Amino acid sequence: MLVGLALTAILLAQRPSKPVTEESAPLVLRASTRLVMLSVIAHDKDNQPVTDLKHDDFRIKVNGKIQKVSVFSKESAGSLASAATTTDDTRLALIQPANVFTNRLPAQPGAPSGVTIILFDARNTAFKDQPYAKAQVIRYLHTLQPSDHIGVYEFDNALRVIHDYTSDSSPLLEKLDASKDWSPPGIPEPRTNNTNSALNRDSAIFDGLVKDAGGTSGAERDFFTIDTWMATLRAFDFICEHLARLPGRKNLIWVSGGFLPVFEFNFSRVTGARASVIDELDHALRAMNEANIAIYPVDARGLMVDSRFSAEHRRISNAPAGLPLAVKNGLTTMDYVASNTGGLAFHDTNGIADAIHAAVSDSDVSYTIGFYAANSDFDGQFHKIDVETPQRPGLKLRYRRGYYDTAEKVENARTHKAELSDAVWSPIDATAIGITATVKPSPDNPATMDVDMKIDHSSISLSQEEGRWRGRLNVLFVQRNDQGKEYGEIDDTVDLDITKPRYDRLVAEDLIYHRVIDRAVTARLLRVVVRDVPSGAIGSITVPLDAVK
Repeated sequence: MLVGLALTAILLAQRPSKPVTEESAPLVLRASTRLVMLSVIAHDKDNQPVTDLKHDDFRIKVNGKIQKVSVFSKESAGSLASAATTTDDTRLALIQPANVFTNRLPAQPGAPSGVTIILFDARNTAFKDQPYAKAQVIRYLHTLQPSDHIGVYEFDNALRVIHDYTSDSSPLLEKLDASKDWSPPGIPEPRTNNTNSALNRDSAIFDGLVKDAGGTSGAERDFFTIDTWMATLRAFDFICEHLARLPGRKNLIWVSGGFLPVFEFNFSRVTGARASVIDELDHALRAMNEANIAIYPVDARGLMVDSRFSAEHRRISNAPAGLPLAVKNGLTTMDYVASNTGGLAFHDTNGIADAIHAAVSDSDVSYTIGFYAANSDFDGQFHKIDVETPQRPGLKLRYRRGYYDTAEKVENARTHKAELSDAVWSPIDATAIGITATVKPSPDNPATMDVDMKIDHSSISLSQEEGRWRGRLNVLFVQRNDQGKEYGEIDDTVDLDITKPRYDRLVAEDLIYHRVIDRAVTARLLRVVVRDVPSGAIGSITVPLDAVK
């Protein structure tokens, strides 16, 4: 987590059906200092990565005031320890036995120290632009090396995982070859998009989409435009929750043909929409920053030409020179998203494969630096960050441009229900809370299942009150069939109440949770969600019930 309260010591807890006491528990001593972490990319004047920077080379300013660099590390693209090179104890952690399921990414074989996710955004890309853009993505994927860690997701009506990140590209390529949708016979000719006058309307980028959805009036078009944008940001949240606990810098390459001109969009026909959309965008970017994810928008529309010279006209048009305002403002959104997460935007080019390659290569070497924010009072305001290398002038540095000094969320029933529901329906597991679960048929009753979970102690927040440490977790179980019907929802609240005398004995233990649940006959999967109430952090695991034997 990149922006959060610094943990000075961490312990853990046990059991859900009643408050966790010192006899049954452990966990957290928490400081009130905000630790802010940054991932920094450095290039020289020839745009080559700089690999030899040291702690003392960096200077950080917040709102113009110098901060002490308290955390420093250099990271290179590479894989975490694999079973072939680890100790016996670590090897056991990498090999998951039958009936054991985990979202602990570093404990999975070949988990990389930094990954790249390519998100192909079919929902916001015009159908005419999709074949070339998708073929360009596949062209890049066929250049992968075994050391590359690439995941491929697609976003249409929902977020779909084509293949999750991997340290071996062979299974990914095999899957792409076997997929009809992701193996077109050849690369189509690049398109040159003529930005004709129809694009001058604010919502024109999404015109094809909203007409298909039934939008005819301006208000209807705006409604569907905003709805689509909000769904896109929600997909970002799912990806963020999935990658949150993976160490190192993560890249999200967003290949899309539709970028809402957020700051110039005409929201007048949709009451209250402007504040809502901008707030959601800022929320998504904050979450990306905290998870150390940089966004690289890549425009799937390819090269765009002046609308006056469109081939649709028999002579030079009298339309205004240059790209339409809506298109320009959409590109501004691309640049805003990239710059606020430390990524780069690529637009007005047919070299989509080359753009993806450049984005992946961008973080071959990165630096993680952190500081404890002076006078942090959780004012909710944006604080501007400047990073300099005064002893190495002339370097080009890229990093997120600031942070919001926000306190922990205020818990309420609506937040609780909405966040748990989102986690249940997310197509990928959330990892902000590490979970390892053993799920087996109950020996005394085959119609029930025994669920034994270990919840990562470092994921849990406790506050100190009168010599005790208190916290709260939500634990949700939902079973689902192939059609999405849900069965037997169980929603537990675990209250933690811990004293320090138990710290020494329990410091090495994670929270142990046991539950017996009825197995629905027609259910095909079990989704388990754990939510830390003070921080809102979420972890989830998906258990295919056919594997529970």
